[in-house]
Amino acid sequence: MLPNQARFSSGDNGDTSRWPRPIYASERITIHKSTFLAHATEIRDGDMVPEFIDHLTSLPQLKRATHCMYAYRVSSESTKLSLGQQDGGESGAGDHLARLLELSRCENVVVVVSRWYGGVQLGSERWRRISEVAKDALNKGGFMRKREENTIQSGTSKKGRKPKKKK
Repeated sequence: MLPNQARFSSGDNGDTSRWPRPIYASERITIHKSTFLAHATEIRDGDMVPEFIDHLTSLPQLKRATHCMYAYRVSSESTKLSLGQQDGGESGAGDHLARLLELSRCENVVVVVSRWYGGVQLGSERWRRISEVAKDALNKGGFMRKREENTIQSGTSKKGRKPKKKK
């Protein structure tokens, strides 16, 4: 594990025996009584997503979350790109997370954002917080870094343009 990566532990006892890959958790963000937390893990097949969601939602600290939204992107040499998302009761959130994965060029990953509703509607602030915790979990798992490596390997800048040659 890299120094800036935090492995999620199921409960405080470190039991991740039901999930075979490391799970990376974001920092919790609380704003206007609502709390947001994201988890990301590597997946090689979209069929693994329901099992992962079941694993997360069975954990004591996540059982009481009001919303559980997610998106995933899986690609391999033998299959086409497999995509999926779920709003989890937060209208449009699955699409929002799927777009984040697409723009970040994250592959073979699922990101799940849990929200505990605090009784105050956040309006557009919720999208910033959903993105913030999702990016944090993806960064801790090294999934965002892979995007930068892909960009460097292809010889393009972050905006998709070829770098200017110095005169």
